[in-house]
Amino acid sequence: MWNRHHPIAQALHAACLHGDAAAVSRLLPAGGTLLNHSGADFQASADDDTPTPLMRAAQRGYKDIVRMILERAPNTAVDYANSRGVTALMKAAHFRHSEIIRLLADRGADVSRVNWQRVTALRLAVTLLSPPPLGDTESPRRDPDPGAELATVRALLQLGACTLPTPAPFLTCF
Repeated sequence: MWNRHHPIAQALHAACLHGDAAAVSRLLPAGGTLLNHSGADFQASADDDTPTPLMRAAQRGYKDIVRMILERAPNTAVDYANSRGVTALMKAAHFRHSEIIRLLADRGADVSRVNWQRVTALRLAVTLLSPPPLGDTESPRRDPDPGAELATVRALLQLGACTLPTPAPFLTCF
């Protein structure tokens, strides 16, 4: 399990939070491992609401950093959910980063997963005043951008996102 109190972990979190791709590149060398100490999956503990580096980069829209994490840390669990059931894809949907949603889905992220309040990524993408259970308030969503909202919804639907948190057996999600 990833130790977020390790100095390298703290540096990676900070770099992902602030969009410092050069620092992420130094911390995650291509073809290398992260000091061979605890694996490179970047999960926090299951009872923790602290966003992982992947969640931070996805939330903030740092596409190059998300791509770098996915390429250079192949053990990263793209569907890792914090104690509130929030994933990196949900954060990207909430903040309307459709390209990041596609990157995560290409690595196997579940576009129809639900969080602890039974809210899907698609619902987060279209809810203007979504509830605060994303676990942090460090970067509030910007003013609504209908173009970004439409692109995010379109991306999620094309990837097969379901609008219902628990579909009835007779319903199909397209």
